[in-house]
Amino acid sequence: MAIEDIKRTDLTQNERDVLAADTERWKHMGAGAHLQDWLNFYTGLDIRRRLAMRLAHTNQPAGRGYNEMFSTLMREDGIDTADKSAMTAFTAVMWLNEDPERLTILREILNAMTPGQRARLNSPISARQRVEGVLKARAKGEAAEAKVKDSPVALLRAQVAEKDREIATLKAKLAKGEDGSLFDLARDNVEDIARTIVGNVGVNKARSLHHSLGQAIAAAPKPKPPKRPAG
Repeated sequence: MAIEDIKRTDLTQNERDVLAADTERWKHMGAGAHLQDWLNFYTGLDIRRRLAMRLAHTNQPAGRGYNEMFSTLMREDGIDTADKSAMTAFTAVMWLNEDPERLTILREILNAMTPGQRARLNSPISARQRVEGVLKARAKGEAAEAKVKDSPVALLRAQVAEKDREIATLKAKLAKGEDGSLFDLARDNVEDIARTIVGNVGVNKARSLHHSLGQAIAAAPKPKPPKRPAG
């Protein structure tokens, strides 16, 4: 059966739309792609896997015939199967989605990461490696998992440790009477305050502050003269 025929007879319109969306998504994939961009390919990959088994007359997604049909279906939708790195990434996407536990662990890892760490995890290959590491360690117990630096347990412990350090620093400052201010308006002399302002905000901003201070002084209520003693 021809590929176009099997797509027309075996797929719903929604499934054909998924494959078309993959074609457009692939056109915009590049070095800046995020992990979720790769994971979004899974539905289309699963559809092609099912079609490839049908075309290869097998009930297992394996073997030469299946692999050839799967690659053909990918090329039909404009995806470059000669890009070995991309094909490995697609394999990782399928692996991550084949078991709900794997996706759960991936979500736990992502949730325990800082925004910067999440932004740097943009490869499904790396994501698979981290999930595999957690699965192997988790089978040995929480203590073993905590030693895997990318595990949810280790990431959360690192976050707690960082918060503890921040709290300790703040407590130390409070104990010394420090509130993070650059100067103390009540205790520092005018010259020290002026030097601190110029050194931290720059000359231009200091000049603007000088002008604004002059305006504020001019608009301030005039102090009342002291009362003269009677007699």
